Amino acid sequence: MDQGKRSITMPKGHSGLVTVGVKPKTQTNRIVKLKDFWDEGYKGQFEYVQAATRNYGFYMGGDKQWDARDIAILDEMKRMHLSLNIIFPIINLLTGYERQNGMDIKVFPKKGGLQPVAELLTELCKHVEDQSNAQYLRSAMFFDGIISTKGFVSLDIKYDDDPFNGEIVVDVEDPFDIVEDPQNKKYDMNYGKYVIKSYWGDKEQIKLIYPKSKQDIDNLKYDDLDNRDKTKIPGSDVSPDQFKCRVRETWWKHYEKATFLIDTINMSHTRVHKSKLDLLKVVLEKDRRRAEEEGRQPIFAVRENIIPVMNCTTTLGDIELEHIERPFGEMNKFPIIRFVPYYVNGNCLGVVDNLIDPQKEKNKRRSQSLNLLNSDVNSGFFNHETEGADRDELEAQATEPAPVINYKSVPPTKIQPTQLSVGHVKLEEMAELDATKISSVNQNMLAQGPTSESGVKDRQRINQGLIGSEIIFDNVGYSHKIYSETIVDLIRYNNTFSTAEMMAIASEAKLEQNVDQLLEAIRSRKIGKYGVELSASPTNPTIRFANFEMLLDMAKIYGEIIPPDIVIESSDLPKKEEILERLRQQAQMQAQLAQQQAQMQAQLAQQQQQQQQQPQPTQRRLAKR
Repeated sequence: MDQGKRSITMPKGHSGLVTVGVKPKTQTNRIVKLKDFWDEGYKGQFEYVQAATRNYGFYMGGDKQWDARDIAILDEMKRMHLSLNIIFPIINLLTGYERQNGMDIKVFPKKGGLQPVAELLTELCKHVEDQSNAQYLRSAMFFDGIISTKGFVSLDIKYDDDPFNGEIVVDVEDPFDIVEDPQNKKYDMNYGKYVIKSYWGDKEQIKLIYPKSKQDIDNLKYDDLDNRDKTKIPGSDVSPDQFKCRVRETWWKHYEKATFLIDTINMSHTRVHKSKLDLLKVVLEKDRRRAEEEGRQPIFAVRENIIPVMNCTTTLGDIELEHIERPFGEMNKFPIIRFVPYYVNGNCLGVVDNLIDPQKEKNKRRSQSLNLLNSDVNSGFFNHETEGADRDELEAQATEPAPVINYKSVPPTKIQPTQLSVGHVKLEEMAELDATKISSVNQNMLAQGPTSESGVKDRQRINQGLIGSEIIFDNVGYSHKIYSETIVDLIRYNNTFSTAEMMAIASEAKLEQNVDQLLEAIRSRKIGKYGVELSASPTNPTIRFANFEMLLDMAKIYGEIIPPDIVIESSDLPKKEEILERLRQQAQMQAQLAQQQAQMQAQLAQQQQQQQQQPQPTQRRLAKR
């Protein structure tokens, strides 16, 4: 462990190392730098927060789909304001499709990498996902993204259950709590300078973790925080600062020059500390002389690179609670991964954004239609001022099913209301069709297409709708790739898996290679590079069904080559095991019957052969003569 650091149990988002004895001047300079990040980041976040809040409201429906001013006017006029949510099923369909078409991580070797190591890294990644229920968390990230335009998951090393090695965990983040570098115009946030994450921490816990800042934490009031941090706990109208405090983690990069010693034979590299540069010169000179004597090229080479270095600074207001350089070793990827459905030159766009106007049109046209129909029932009367009916009696009787209206000499005349026009109905229908066209989620995908169409035609329309949404799922794959590469780096640069754990995982995966060599290769970050490719998970319902259909078609063509038990095994039939057991019993009975028939045929053939070998009576008599 580095000098000046101590290991403790940390809250969400911390690595377990706390820097102590930092110089005040260094802290001051760092806070000044971070304030520049905060000001820039939160200004870039302002429009997103407004749009995302609106989008969540439109997904949830109800009065959240109406402007508060319009609701007040309609309530005063005693008119309806309906919300017929056409966004809800579109979002649910897309997130359902994503959940049924998940992806598996597969690590493959690149320069200097080894296939057995890649296979073990694949199993370790799957273990991390299984322990954190990452499949559900990634789906939650997708759900946030298609509604609010951004979804986030985070990776961290927690020491709660394993104080020595820690364990890699996955979590989903509230999109409103994450602020990224607005100057980064690439989809991958790792090209940016910083990522800011805020959360509500428990004051008691925070004071125990950072005892030197206890007095500052007690003295900090809710009103002392920057406006960007004045976020109340959802559902609460009171200040949370009695028990909670708003903690902010700023993940940021600085750059430094690094010298690497490269082994050209093993394709490995070692970073050389600046205090060892003199020793490096001696090693290079010895290698050069030996190469000249042996008539070969030198084994070692030196290269200087500018490399990014990750930092994590935790603050409460302007108070620095903690600063860690290289919180995850040499890993320089941000531990927060973002998903955006549509990303154009730094501009983020969700699915809901372009559906808001059709939704408003739908709500207004249906509400107007209902208000017109209501006015047809009770449209009012023209009543003579002196010779007509009593006004109070007329108002009381007007809403009755069979009113009896007494008048003096001039009968009241009912006002003929404006009739419901065809245009209202057409505009409402057009709004719903516009929503499906804009989102590429057509009526067939929503199971609302015409029933007279053939199954082939229906499937074609569904496929066309999926093609229109392909860009969304491409971005899902890109985010998943970044997320998977970050997990691999966390495994390689941090010893979170003990030897016993990795041996158990390797044994369960039936990896036949020498496990000790695998462990040594994984922990040697100097050797080899590894990439990640994604594949459709065979455990997903849609993939299983597609595979079953292909197997069924093959069984029809090739007959006995593909036996029935293999087809049934690939299906999702209820009582599948019982059917397979009966097939096995029938197969055993048929095998036994065939064996018995074969034995009987063999005995019969043997008897016939014996009879043929016995001499006939005439032959015996001739033999005697």
